Amino acid sequence: MNAVTDAFEHLGIAPTRDLKTIKRAYAAALKAVDQASEREAFERLRHAYEQALAWTARVEDDEEEEEEEEEEEDNEDERENGQADHSEPGAPEAPPPTPPGDPSRLDAPSPFAPPSARPPVSPLPPVPVPQHSDDARQALRHWTDRLRDAAPGTAAAVLEAALADPRLLHLDSHAQLEARIAGLLHENPIGRAELFDTAARRFQWTDRNARPIASTAAAHWISRVVNQGLQWHAQAPAAIELQRQALDMAMRVASPQPEQTRRFADVLQNMASDLPDWFALHLGVQGRAHLPAWQASQARLAPQWARQAGRKDRYFGTRRKAVNTLVGGIFVLVLVTAVLLGVMNRLLGSHTPPATAAAGNSHKVGAGAPPATPEPVLAYEFTGAVTRDSCEGAEEFVHESNWLQIEDNDAIALLATRAMRCQDKGLWSRKDDTLMACLRAERAAALGAGRPEDAKRCLKPEERGR
Repeated sequence: MNAVTDAFEHLGIAPTRDLKTIKRAYAAALKAVDQASEREAFERLRHAYEQALAWTARVEDDEEEEEEEEEEEDNEDERENGQADHSEPGAPEAPPPTPPGDPSRLDAPSPFAPPSARPPVSPLPPVPVPQHSDDARQALRHWTDRLRDAAPGTAAAVLEAALADPRLLHLDSHAQLEARIAGLLHENPIGRAELFDTAARRFQWTDRNARPIASTAAAHWISRVVNQGLQWHAQAPAAIELQRQALDMAMRVASPQPEQTRRFADVLQNMASDLPDWFALHLGVQGRAHLPAWQASQARLAPQWARQAGRKDRYFGTRRKAVNTLVGGIFVLVLVTAVLLGVMNRLLGSHTPPATAAAGNSHKVGAGAPPATPEPVLAYEFTGAVTRDSCEGAEEFVHESNWLQIEDNDAIALLATRAMRCQDKGLWSRKDDTLMACLRAERAAALGAGRPEDAKRCLKPEERGR
């Protein structure tokens, strides 16, 4: 009995004749043993399981035989009682029947014991658990292929049908099927998320301290997928929904558009980096085929996005930057508007051509005198950037108009400053310009004497009296 007690202790249960309890205990203990690296522990567990099954079968057979013997004894007692009623008084009584043996005994009676009224029933030899037959192996191959090629939405039904196959009703067959499914998922996980979820629920891979019946590499891979799945489910609902859309888009779109790449490429890349095993399982075959195109599109557009992000950060990265950008934009808008108004006024303004003015006033001035209008005006716009075109217009205006004869000294000073800037930048065509030299000398003298600038001193003597 000690061997039987040790066997049940190894299984972690008390001695029992309930086959379901024994099988459940064996399955639970089997998950705690790595069959690849702990072969001796697996053999000991297997031997204990076989001993428990053999003892249970032997006890059940002994009980059945005991019941049959009791029935036979009752029948004999009835017959003996009937014979005693008809026998003569003083006849010797028949010897009492031999009591039945203890069904819990595992040792057989000694072969040298005196024969009893009925020959004793020897205990049955240990019943070995049947090994995988050819039918079981064929069934494992069949259902593994069915699960590999299962259509979407049918993995759960196929797995339940496999577990209910009469050829796989033995507990070891279920363990072998679990190991085959784990190996299939580990070797080729692409697009098999449904099969993984179904197997994880059926074989309790997501339980705390779960030990899948699989090779060491496959068991570690299953553990990583489970942990990464928990990490994925712990995200915010908005992030989960965006990642679902990215997976669906990657499976449906082979050549993404720039906007699709901008929205989903980074999401796919982050999942591949943070949840690599879970991502490969849920990407799908089509998504795996389309993924290189998404990565190439992202690599092509990434520099452009980086420049745009840099400009956005430079001008709108902080609140102060945004305010400065807004103020600068308003200033530039005002400046451009002023320049455009000046150009339009110059193009649309009505001025008397110099030749016409000279012909009309020939009776008032001598030949060679600069043209003059009846009333002195300053029609030149001196705003905007200093360019070659603007400087050519300024030079023509300075030498061909009567700008020095107006009464607005501030406007005269601004135009003189404009002409000097054009001359300093080398955009003045006259190299020895006596008028500009006079204007510069007058400005220097006024600054030195601390008096207002009087540009009219540069007029010719005949022009000062006009």
